[in-house]
Amino acid sequence: MAHNLPASEIKLYVWPKLWDIPSFDPYSLSAILYLQLAVPGKFSVVECTDPDLSPSGQLPFLVHGQELVASFSSIVKYVANLAKTEGSTYPSGDVDEFLSTAKRSQRNAWLAHVEANLGNLVASALYATQENWEGLTLPGLASLFPLPQRYFVPQKLREAYQPRLEGAGLWAHPPPDEEEKKKTPFEKELRKKPTIDKRKFLLVFQREKFVEKAKPILDIYSRLLAENTFLFGDQISSLDAALASRIILLLNPPYPEPTIKDLLTTSYPNLVAHAQHVQEQVLGSNAPSIKTESHRHSVWSLIPSGIFSRKSPIPRLTIEKTDEERHVDRMRWGFIGLVFGSLCAYIAVLGAINAPQIRQIQRRLAEDRRREAGGSDNEEEDSD
Repeated sequence: MAHNLPASEIKLYVWPKLWDIPSFDPYSLSAILYLQLAVPGKFSVVECTDPDLSPSGQLPFLVHGQELVASFSSIVKYVANLAKTEGSTYPSGDVDEFLSTAKRSQRNAWLAHVEANLGNLVASALYATQENWEGLTLPGLASLFPLPQRYFVPQKLREAYQPRLEGAGLWAHPPPDEEEKKKTPFEKELRKKPTIDKRKFLLVFQREKFVEKAKPILDIYSRLLAENTFLFGDQISSLDAALASRIILLLNPPYPEPTIKDLLTTSYPNLVAHAQHVQEQVLGSNAPSIKTESHRHSVWSLIPSGIFSRKSPIPRLTIEKTDEERHVDRMRWGFIGLVFGSLCAYIAVLGAINAPQIRQIQRRLAEDRRREAGGSDNEEEDSD
């Protein structure tokens, strides 16, 4: 496998930037931090809202010549191997080169722990509470998509997290007011508001529940970091990038409901300082700038593949479609048929409504032509 390819051929496809953070997705942000550590100035970031481009169906993924690499751990391994290839243009690609075999095993275990546990906290802050969803995440995600995707893709992203967060006890159920809105005026009158405000009580209870769930997770990383600059001493590693990316996403966005953010800033100063230090070192003013381009979700994605040949910058493998992919194609065909049928019906109804007016206009034009013809005959008789 030839890895000594030009640096310009390394492209990292990630979810786009939001809230002055290079990506709103923790996996994508981790990959950006890692590549900026491993091969600074030798890769470009492609902001993407179409995970179907990825071989795994998820972002981030890396394209290097004919190589496609998906998932953060696989990207770390691939880029590290670039440095070990003879004649490589990426001699510094292995950020974790200083780790022993035992430490590398620990790193892999902690990476999985960070992705699962801290990942749940980030997802909970962005998607679980109604205040943060309606006041921050939904408007941010909607701004990334064109019509009509902005009306359904953000909600689908949220729904994908709900079972996982409910299982972890980090999903906020709607307050009683949401149910009250569905009641008739008579039902509301029968059941007057009690002395205790149930909505406020539930919100306080949910905040306490989130704090109770978040503390054991944050305690682990606070103890692991202790007074060190980085997790493995004085040298930065891929695990530092993964940890810092989650803490940054818990700290930096302007959350309307900042329970976990407040918990971090008041009780875990070493985690806050670590994230800020990594961010400054990797993305600060002294770091090489990151070349960024865009490959956004478009209306073409609604059309089943194969109808039009569209040039793709990503090498594709011929893979037999799964049942789910075939179902999506059928849904897309159904959408196209619905749109076309609706257009035809609209034209037919419009024609039926306007038909009497059209016939009336046609009769008037015919009468005008007959009068003009009669007038010209009379002029000829007068001239004779």
